[in-house]
Amino acid sequence: MNVFIPTTLQQQIRERGAEGTQWLTSLPERIAALEREWGFRTGPALDHGGCVSWVAPVELEAGSDAILKIGLPDDEGRFEAEALRFLDGQGAVRLLHASEDGFSMLLERCIPGTDLWSLGDDEADAVAAGLLPRLWREPDPTAPFIALTDVVAQWCEMMPGMAAEGYAPDLIAHAIARGQELAASQPQHVLLHSDFHPGNVLAAQREPWLMIDPKPAMGDPAYDLAQWLANRYDAVIQAADPVLAYRYQIDRFAERLGLDPARIAGWAFVKALGWEWGQEVADLFHRVAQR
Repeated sequence: MNVFIPTTLQQQIRERGAEGTQWLTSLPERIAALEREWGFRTGPALDHGGCVSWVAPVELEAGSDAILKIGLPDDEGRFEAEALRFLDGQGAVRLLHASEDGFSMLLERCIPGTDLWSLGDDEADAVAAGLLPRLWREPDPTAPFIALTDVVAQWCEMMPGMAAEGYAPDLIAHAIARGQELAASQPQHVLLHSDFHPGNVLAAQREPWLMIDPKPAMGDPAYDLAQWLANRYDAVIQAADPVLAYRYQIDRFAERLGLDPARIAGWAFVKALGWEWGQEVADLFHRVAQR
């Protein structure tokens, strides 16, 4: 089987060394085994820009369409299938099948599949604000999702070493203090998408818009706006006053979702370092989060 590998995924495979090579070598065999087990025929892979998964449309034996997603094993995506199973199609794509390790999934296909980047900012924000509360439900205590408290603890251990990468020491200290403060004062512990941005919301037929690709965690719902705001960075820095532009967006989300705008801004700042978005991004979110 000739398997097309998108450029960004190839880069990730190379970074994994022998592990990535083994994953790539076994991919055709894995696809064939899933075709037999789940009863579908695979189409050409999608060059979707994703960097940690191989994705292709498939035709099921009954004639309907679905999506096959095979991910590179990593901690963030380990429980994506569990999250989709918990959501059961409520504002998100349905999980049809999942492998035992959770990294191979057969998913509901979104048609036409255009994402929220196709809308204007205010319209896309309104769609996002309508979807997120459907995600923010409290899972069973036995759910395997990582707690946001533990995520912050991992970041706080990692952040001091970021000074060697060019991050200002005082910025790192502020991020650690703010992250610990936010983690200790979370008002709720609900399921979080953790990678919620316009590219992860697709136009569909069953519902107008559906979420895809959760990297599930549990904690403060205000955290889920951080990635959305970060993906607006290139547009925001064109504004006359980027700080005010971000604060306007944050206030709008806070009003629509009943959240504390200071917590939304604080999480965006902390995640800017936790996900290493760069000194300039972190500086801007730090200014946005100033009380």
